[in-house]
Amino acid sequence: MFKWLLLCFIFCAFSAQLVAKTPPQTTTLKVGVPGFAPFAYVNSENELTGSVVRYLDLLSVKTGIKFDIVLWPYARVISGVQRGTLDGALIFRNAQLDDYVTFIGPISKSKVIVLPQAGRNLSTYNQLLLLNHIAVIRGASFSTAFDEDTQLRKLQVSDYAQGLNLLRLNRVNAVVGSLQGIEYNLIALGENIQDFGTPLVLAENSNWFHFSKKSLHQNVIPDLTKAIEALYQPDLLYKLYKLPESPSPMNND
Repeated sequence: MFKWLLLCFIFCAFSAQLVAKTPPQTTTLKVGVPGFAPFAYVNSENELTGSVVRYLDLLSVKTGIKFDIVLWPYARVISGVQRGTLDGALIFRNAQLDDYVTFIGPISKSKVIVLPQAGRNLSTYNQLLLLNHIAVIRGASFSTAFDEDTQLRKLQVSDYAQGLNLLRLNRVNAVVGSLQGIEYNLIALGENIQDFGTPLVLAENSNWFHFSKKSLHQNVIPDLTKAIEALYQPDLLYKLYKLPESPSPMNND
């Protein structure tokens, strides 16, 4: 009897030691990011890159959390967070998601501009009312006043490249978006921002981590919040955008 009890004790102690040495399971969050450059995109070498991808790399190192990046159109990202098919999204703070997410941030700030066609110069908000069409990325949020203004004639587009192509062809009078996104896509099209009219600085928006309330990983919010606060810089995403391109360890499977 004593030998049996001793064997049981040794076995339990050995099992406890194994459990103690077993590393905790890594949490993986499925994060939606609008799939267009320079924020998150697959480059010519089939590598996932962009300023938001680089940011999530930093956040992963800081927290030990893995991020499964999903490149979806903006409107689908919003829907995914609402329905809980995404754990979160990294976008401008979006009021449509007030009831569906925990906002963690801010992460960084970005200037939002309205870039008019050549020959037009914008200096006041009221001038936007005189424009026939303003290209707006479908589902995106840029400023409360602009988003809710029903007097403005807005034409929804899928991404910056489409909106800027329409601007070049004079199919729209202006394009609204982040300075970073507009600048990058103009360069990709062989254009220069100085070749267009004087833009109106509409707002200075902050990017936030939108954590879905339907996610099964609510326990990581404190660690995520602490890391995001530690990494915060007003122009961090712009700095990451300006870095030379390098392969990212992440994928968008």
